[in-house]
Amino acid sequence: MVIFETDRLIVRRYTADDEENFFLLNGDPEVMRYIREPKDRQECSIFLKRNLALYQHQPLMGRWAMEEKGSNAFVGSFAIIPVETTDSRRHSEIQLGYALLKDYWGKGYATESTLAGKQYAFDVMKLPLIVAITEPANIASQKVLLRCGFQQQPDIKEGNKPLCYFTSRNPNCIETERLHLFPLTASQLHLYLKANDGLENALGLTPFGRTIAPQVKDMVAKFTLPNMEKATGNDYLFYTFWLVVDKQSRLIVAELGFKGPPGEDGRVEIGYGTMPAQQNKGYMTEAVKGLLQWAAGRSAINTVLAETHALNKASIRVVEKNGFTRSAQHGEMIWWEKRI
Repeated sequence: MVIFETDRLIVRRYTADDEENFFLLNGDPEVMRYIREPKDRQECSIFLKRNLALYQHQPLMGRWAMEEKGSNAFVGSFAIIPVETTDSRRHSEIQLGYALLKDYWGKGYATESTLAGKQYAFDVMKLPLIVAITEPANIASQKVLLRCGFQQQPDIKEGNKPLCYFTSRNPNCIETERLHLFPLTASQLHLYLKANDGLENALGLTPFGRTIAPQVKDMVAKFTLPNMEKATGNDYLFYTFWLVVDKQSRLIVAELGFKGPPGEDGRVEIGYGTMPAQQNKGYMTEAVKGLLQWAAGRSAINTVLAETHALNKASIRVVEKNGFTRSAQHGEMIWWEKRI
Protein backbone atom coordinates (compact mmCIF):
# COMPACT_ATOMS: atom_id res chain seq x y z
CA MET A 1 0.00 0.00 0.00
CA VAL A 2 1.50 3.32 -1.13
CA ILE A 3 1.39 6.08 1.51
CA PHE A 4 2.82 8.94 -0.57
CA GLU A 5 5.19 9.58 -3.44
CA THR A 6 7.84 12.12 -4.37
CA ASP A 7 9.53 12.79 -7.69
CA ARG A 8 12.02 9.99 -7.07
CA LEU A 9 10.60 7.91 -4.22
CA ILE A 10 7.65 5.73 -3.28
CA VAL A 11 6.84 5.44 0.41
CA ARG A 12 4.77 2.34 1.15
CA ARG A 13 3.83 0.02 3.97
CA TYR A 14 6.25 -2.72 4.86
CA THR A 15 5.18 -6.30 4.22
CA ALA A 16 6.41 -9.63 5.57
CA ASP A 17 8.54 -9.91 2.40
CA ASP A 18 10.65 -6.95 3.57
CA GLU A 19 12.38 -8.91 6.34
CA GLU A 20 15.81 -8.79 4.66
CA ASN A 21 15.53 -5.07 3.84
CA PHE A 22 14.38 -4.37 7.38
CA PHE A 23 17.40 -6.17 8.80
CA LEU A 24 19.87 -4.45 6.44
CA LEU A 25 18.61 -1.11 7.72
CA ASN A 26 17.95 -1.72 11.39
CA GLY A 27 20.97 -3.98 11.88
CA ASP A 28 23.51 -1.50 10.51
CA PRO A 29 25.37 0.29 13.34
CA GLU A 30 26.25 3.29 11.14
CA VAL A 31 22.66 3.81 9.99
CA MET A 32 21.34 3.39 13.53
CA ARG A 33 24.01 5.61 15.10
CA TYR A 34 21.58 8.42 16.03
CA ILE A 35 18.37 6.37 16.14
CA ARG A 36 18.58 3.31 18.38
CA GLU A 37 20.79 0.33 19.14
CA PRO A 38 21.19 -1.91 16.06
CA LYS A 39 19.18 -5.11 16.17
CA ASP A 40 20.18 -8.64 15.24
CA ARG A 41 18.22 -10.62 12.65
CA GLN A 42 15.81 -12.17 15.15
CA GLU A 43 15.17 -8.83 16.86
CA CYS A 44 14.50 -7.23 13.46
CA SER A 45 12.00 -9.96 12.58
CA ILE A 46 10.07 -9.33 15.80
CA PHE A 47 10.29 -5.54 15.30
CA LEU A 48 8.93 -5.83 11.75
CA LYS A 49 5.99 -7.99 12.84
CA ARG A 50 5.18 -5.48 15.58
CA ASN A 51 5.16 -2.66 13.03
CA LEU A 52 2.94 -4.60 10.63
CA ALA A 53 0.43 -5.20 13.43
CA LEU A 54 0.34 -1.49 14.27
CA TYR A 55 -0.95 -0.67 10.77
CA GLN A 56 -4.31 -2.14 11.82
CA HIS A 57 -4.57 0.04 14.93
CA GLN A 58 -3.11 3.23 13.44
CA PRO A 59 -3.81 3.08 9.69
CA LEU A 60 -2.53 6.58 8.93
CA MET A 61 0.74 6.19 10.85
CA GLY A 62 3.65 3.83 11.03
CA ARG A 63 7.14 2.99 9.84
CA TRP A 64 7.16 2.62 6.06
CA ALA A 65 9.55 1.42 3.37
CA MET A 66 11.10 3.88 0.91
CA GLU A 67 11.79 2.70 -2.63
CA GLU A 68 13.51 4.38 -5.53
CA LYS A 69 11.24 4.88 -8.51
CA GLY A 70 12.37 3.12 -11.66
CA SER A 71 14.82 0.77 -9.96
CA ASN A 72 12.41 -0.28 -7.16
CA ALA A 73 15.50 -0.44 -4.95
CA PHE A 74 14.93 -0.35 -1.21
CA VAL A 75 16.31 2.98 0.04
CA GLY A 76 15.37 3.08 3.71
CA SER A 77 12.57 3.79 6.13
CA PHE A 78 10.29 6.75 6.80
CA ALA A 79 8.15 7.06 9.90
CA ILE A 80 5.31 9.13 11.31
CA ILE A 81 4.70 7.73 14.79
CA PRO A 82 3.70 8.82 18.29
CA VAL A 83 6.49 10.29 20.38
CA GLU A 84 7.81 7.91 23.01
CA THR A 85 8.41 10.06 26.05
CA THR A 86 8.20 10.12 29.81
CA ASP A 87 7.02 13.76 29.61
CA SER A 88 3.23 13.68 30.09
CA ARG A 89 2.91 17.07 28.39
CA ARG A 90 4.08 15.55 25.11
CA HIS A 91 2.21 12.24 25.06
CA SER A 92 -0.08 13.42 22.25
CA GLU A 93 2.73 14.54 19.95
CA ILE A 94 3.44 12.85 16.62
CA GLN A 95 6.96 12.74 15.25
CA LEU A 96 8.51 12.35 11.83
CA GLY A 97 11.76 10.54 11.10
CA TYR A 98 13.75 8.65 8.48
CA ALA A 99 16.69 6.27 8.04
CA LEU A 100 18.58 5.64 4.80
CA LEU A 101 20.89 2.84 3.73
CA LYS A 102 24.45 4.18 3.36
CA ASP A 103 24.40 3.76 -0.45
CA TYR A 104 21.69 6.43 -0.61
CA TRP A 105 23.27 9.05 1.63
CA GLY A 106 24.03 12.38 -0.03
CA LYS A 107 21.38 12.09 -2.74
CA GLY A 108 18.85 14.50 -1.21
CA TYR A 109 16.42 11.71 -0.33
CA ALA A 110 16.21 12.80 3.31
CA THR A 111 15.01 16.28 2.36
CA GLU A 112 12.74 14.99 -0.40
CA SER A 113 11.00 12.45 1.82
CA THR A 114 10.74 14.82 4.79
CA LEU A 115 9.05 17.54 2.71
CA ALA A 116 6.55 15.06 1.31
CA GLY A 117 6.04 13.35 4.67
CA LYS A 118 5.30 16.65 6.37
CA GLN A 119 2.75 17.47 3.68
CA TYR A 120 1.14 14.06 4.15
CA ALA A 121 0.92 14.70 7.89
CA PHE A 122 -0.80 18.03 7.24
CA ASP A 123 -3.04 17.22 4.26
CA VAL A 124 -4.00 13.61 4.94
CA MET A 125 -3.59 13.14 8.69
CA LYS A 126 -4.73 16.73 9.43
CA LEU A 127 -2.16 17.08 12.18
CA PRO A 128 -1.96 20.60 13.60
CA LEU A 129 1.67 19.99 14.60
CA ILE A 130 4.43 17.57 13.64
CA VAL A 131 7.68 17.29 15.61
CA ALA A 132 11.13 15.87 14.96
CA ILE A 133 13.83 14.94 17.44
CA THR A 134 17.55 14.49 16.83
CA GLU A 135 20.66 13.95 18.89
CA PRO A 136 22.81 17.11 19.18
CA ALA A 137 25.63 15.50 17.18
CA ASN A 138 23.34 14.71 14.22
CA ILE A 139 24.02 17.98 12.40
CA ALA A 140 23.04 16.58 8.97
CA SER A 141 19.50 15.76 10.09
CA GLN A 142 19.16 19.13 11.80
CA LYS A 143 20.04 20.84 8.51
CA VAL A 144 17.44 18.70 6.70
CA LEU A 145 14.72 19.71 9.16
CA LEU A 146 15.55 23.41 8.87
CA ARG A 147 15.51 23.17 5.06
CA CYS A 148 12.07 21.56 5.32
CA GLY A 149 10.60 24.43 7.30
CA PHE A 150 10.87 23.07 10.84
CA GLN A 151 11.67 25.50 13.62
CA GLN A 152 14.21 24.55 16.25
CA GLN A 153 12.87 24.84 19.79
CA PRO A 154 14.74 24.72 23.11
CA ASP A 155 16.39 21.35 23.71
CA ILE A 156 14.48 18.68 25.63
CA LYS A 157 15.67 15.85 27.83
CA GLU A 158 14.74 12.20 27.98
CA GLY A 159 16.17 11.01 31.26
CA ASN A 160 19.50 12.79 31.42
CA LYS A 161 19.97 12.76 27.65
CA PRO A 162 19.69 16.15 25.86
CA LEU A 163 17.93 16.10 22.49
CA CYS A 164 17.31 18.70 19.79
CA TYR A 165 13.61 19.39 19.33
CA PHE A 166 12.00 20.72 16.13
CA THR A 167 8.38 21.58 15.31
CA SER A 168 6.34 22.50 12.25
CA ARG A 169 2.78 23.80 12.46
CA ASN A 170 0.08 23.10 9.91
CA PRO A 171 -0.90 26.52 8.50
CA ASN A 172 -4.32 25.21 7.49
CA CYS A 173 -5.44 23.56 10.71
CA ILE A 174 -7.16 25.50 13.47
CA GLU A 175 -7.23 24.52 17.11
CA THR A 176 -9.52 26.05 19.71
CA GLU A 177 -10.08 25.02 23.31
CA ARG A 178 -12.39 22.12 22.39
CA LEU A 179 -12.18 21.88 18.63
CA HIS A 180 -9.98 20.90 15.71
CA LEU A 181 -10.90 22.52 12.36
CA PHE A 182 -9.44 21.41 9.04
CA PRO A 183 -10.21 21.60 5.29
CA LEU A 184 -10.93 18.57 3.13
CA THR A 185 -8.98 17.81 -0.03
CA ALA A 186 -10.98 16.90 -3.15
CA SER A 187 -10.51 13.16 -2.56
CA GLN A 188 -11.55 13.53 1.08
CA LEU A 189 -14.62 15.52 0.09
CA HIS A 190 -15.62 12.72 -2.29
CA LEU A 191 -15.36 10.30 0.65
CA TYR A 192 -17.32 12.65 2.88
CA LEU A 193 -20.21 12.77 0.41
CA LYS A 194 -20.59 9.00 0.47
CA ALA A 195 -21.64 9.24 4.14
CA ASN A 196 -20.70 5.60 4.74
CA ASP A 197 -18.18 6.30 7.52
CA GLY A 198 -15.37 6.00 4.97
CA LEU A 199 -13.93 9.42 5.74
CA GLU A 200 -14.31 8.94 9.47
CA ASN A 201 -12.43 5.64 9.27
CA ALA A 202 -9.74 7.12 7.02
CA LEU A 203 -9.09 10.03 9.40
CA GLY A 204 -9.47 8.13 12.64
CA LEU A 205 -12.68 9.95 13.58
CA THR A 206 -15.65 8.51 15.46
CA PRO A 207 -18.42 7.23 13.11
CA PHE A 208 -21.97 8.22 14.07
CA GLY A 209 -24.15 7.39 11.06
CA ARG A 210 -23.73 10.79 9.41
CA THR A 211 -26.00 11.51 6.45
CA ILE A 212 -25.81 14.01 3.57
CA ALA A 213 -28.86 15.82 2.21
CA PRO A 214 -29.44 15.31 -1.56
CA GLN A 215 -29.35 19.06 -2.19
CA VAL A 216 -25.94 19.28 -0.54
CA LYS A 217 -24.58 16.47 -2.72
CA ASP A 218 -25.93 18.24 -5.79
CA MET A 219 -24.37 21.57 -4.79
CA VAL A 220 -20.99 19.99 -4.13
CA ALA A 221 -21.02 18.07 -7.43
CA LYS A 222 -22.04 21.11 -9.51
CA PHE A 223 -20.15 23.88 -7.73
CA THR A 224 -17.72 22.89 -4.98
CA LEU A 225 -15.68 20.10 -6.58
CA PRO A 226 -15.35 21.75 -10.04
CA ASN A 227 -14.12 24.94 -8.40
CA MET A 228 -11.69 23.02 -6.20
CA GLU A 229 -10.26 21.28 -9.25
CA LYS A 230 -9.82 24.60 -11.08
CA ALA A 231 -8.34 26.40 -8.07
CA THR A 232 -4.64 27.21 -8.06
CA GLY A 233 -2.37 26.95 -5.05
CA ASN A 234 -4.32 27.09 -1.82
CA ASP A 235 -7.44 28.70 -3.29
CA TYR A 236 -9.22 25.36 -2.86
CA LEU A 237 -9.39 26.23 0.84
CA PHE A 238 -12.05 28.81 0.00
CA TYR A 239 -14.33 26.27 -1.74
CA THR A 240 -14.04 23.08 0.29
CA PHE A 241 -15.76 22.01 3.49
CA TRP A 242 -13.91 22.63 6.75
CA LEU A 243 -14.82 20.01 9.34
CA VAL A 244 -15.21 20.85 13.01
CA VAL A 245 -14.14 17.94 15.23
CA ASP A 246 -14.51 17.68 18.99
CA LYS A 247 -11.00 16.88 20.25
CA GLN A 248 -12.15 14.62 23.07
CA SER A 249 -14.82 12.53 21.33
CA ARG A 250 -13.31 12.73 17.79
CA LEU A 251 -16.84 13.39 16.50
CA ILE A 252 -17.59 15.69 13.57
CA VAL A 253 -19.82 18.26 15.26
CA ALA A 254 -20.16 20.87 12.51
CA GLU A 255 -19.15 22.03 9.05
CA LEU A 256 -18.18 25.49 7.89
CA GLY A 257 -16.25 27.19 5.16
CA PHE A 258 -16.00 30.00 2.68
CA LYS A 259 -18.20 30.72 -0.32
CA GLY A 260 -15.27 31.42 -2.61
CA PRO A 261 -11.92 33.22 -2.36
CA PRO A 262 -11.71 36.89 -1.32
CA GLY A 263 -12.49 39.47 -3.96
CA GLU A 264 -10.26 42.36 -4.92
CA ASP A 265 -11.97 44.37 -2.18
CA GLY A 266 -10.73 41.86 0.44
CA ARG A 267 -14.21 40.61 1.33
CA VAL A 268 -15.00 36.93 1.81
CA GLU A 269 -18.22 35.20 2.88
CA ILE A 270 -18.54 32.27 5.28
CA GLY A 271 -21.28 29.68 5.82
CA TYR A 272 -21.75 27.15 8.61
CA GLY A 273 -23.97 24.46 10.08
CA THR A 274 -23.96 22.31 13.22
CA MET A 275 -24.86 18.63 13.33
CA PRO A 276 -28.39 18.36 14.84
CA ALA A 277 -27.26 16.28 17.83
CA GLN A 278 -24.51 18.80 18.63
CA GLN A 279 -26.54 22.01 18.66
CA ASN A 280 -26.80 24.34 21.67
CA LYS A 281 -23.32 23.44 22.92
CA GLY A 282 -21.51 26.57 21.72
CA TYR A 283 -19.53 24.67 19.10
CA MET A 284 -20.30 26.98 16.20
CA THR A 285 -19.50 30.18 18.07
CA GLU A 286 -16.13 28.66 18.97
CA ALA A 287 -15.53 27.36 15.43
CA VAL A 288 -16.36 30.66 13.72
CA LYS A 289 -14.02 32.45 16.13
CA GLY A 290 -11.24 30.07 15.06
CA LEU A 291 -11.97 30.55 11.37
CA LEU A 292 -11.93 34.34 11.81
CA GLN A 293 -8.50 34.11 13.41
CA TRP A 294 -7.28 32.02 10.47
CA ALA A 295 -8.73 34.54 7.99
CA ALA A 296 -7.11 37.42 9.87
CA GLY A 297 -3.72 35.92 9.06
CA ARG A 298 -4.37 36.23 5.30
CA SER A 299 -3.34 39.56 3.81
CA ALA A 300 -5.92 39.25 1.02
CA ILE A 301 -8.82 39.33 3.53
CA ASN A 302 -9.98 42.42 5.40
CA THR A 303 -13.69 41.76 5.87
CA VAL A 304 -15.71 38.61 6.56
CA LEU A 305 -19.40 38.45 5.58
CA ALA A 306 -22.20 36.17 6.76
CA GLU A 307 -25.89 35.77 5.91
CA THR A 308 -28.57 34.57 8.31
CA HIS A 309 -32.32 34.13 8.17
CA ALA A 310 -34.15 36.63 10.35
CA LEU A 311 -35.82 33.78 12.27
CA ASN A 312 -32.63 31.75 12.79
CA LYS A 313 -31.88 32.97 16.30
CA ALA A 314 -29.06 30.44 16.89
CA SER A 315 -27.18 31.55 13.77
CA ILE A 316 -27.69 35.20 14.67
CA ARG A 317 -26.22 34.57 18.12
CA VAL A 318 -23.13 33.02 16.51
CA VAL A 319 -22.32 36.12 14.44
CA GLU A 320 -23.23 38.54 17.23
CA LYS A 321 -20.99 36.77 19.73
CA ASN A 322 -18.16 36.94 17.19
CA GLY A 323 -18.46 40.70 16.77
CA PHE A 324 -20.27 40.90 13.43
CA THR A 325 -22.42 43.94 12.80
CA ARG A 326 -25.63 44.01 10.79
CA SER A 327 -24.99 45.65 7.42
CA ALA A 328 -28.21 45.07 5.44
CA GLN A 329 -31.48 43.15 5.28
CA HIS A 330 -33.20 41.90 2.13
CA GLY A 331 -36.54 40.36 2.90
CA GLU A 332 -36.01 37.68 5.53
CA MET A 333 -32.23 37.52 5.04
CA ILE A 334 -29.87 39.59 7.17
CA TRP A 335 -26.33 40.42 6.07
CA TRP A 336 -23.51 40.75 8.59
CA GLU A 337 -19.91 41.82 8.33
CA LYS A 338 -16.80 41.94 10.48
CA ARG A 339 -13.60 43.83 9.79
CA ILE A 340 -10.47 41.84 10.62
